[in-house]
Amino acid sequence: MTEPFRARVAVRWSDQDLNGHVNNARVATLLEEARLAWRAQALTGYDHVDSPTVVAALQLSFRRPIEFGPAVEIDVWVSRVGSTSYTLHYSGKQAGHAVLDASTVMVPVHPVHGTARLLDAEERSSLDRWFMADAMPQRQQQKGTA
Repeated sequence: MTEPFRARVAVRWSDQDLNGHVNNARVATLLEEARLAWRAQALTGYDHVDSPTVVAALQLSFRRPIEFGPAVEIDVWVSRVGSTSYTLHYSGKQAGHAVLDASTVMVPVHPVHGTARLLDAEERSSLDRWFMADAMPQRQQQKGTA
């Protein structure tokens, strides 16, 4: 994969805090919306409805406040595929400015037992299509700008 998945996520009026910026907890919701859009594309042909996937870890770095107005463009790509988990990376821009970098460790769980389950071959194939090692697509585009 040479290009990440790009999701345009709307910022809602209710996402703001008292300072007029998007609340930090709401930024996690913006990431969730981008992840769900990516998942709908990434796992095509795979029936994942009966096999939930949970966020086991979230790392989020704010690069600039997100404000109400323009949508946030969030790039999503896979940076690691393990036996029972995979890592998604995110890079977000709003109005041409880098606003966030993030990652989530995703774990598919057994629908009955609630424990981590092995990724199957079809899932791995789908994830491999979005694999980009050590890439930060939107950050790379920011080099040389103030």
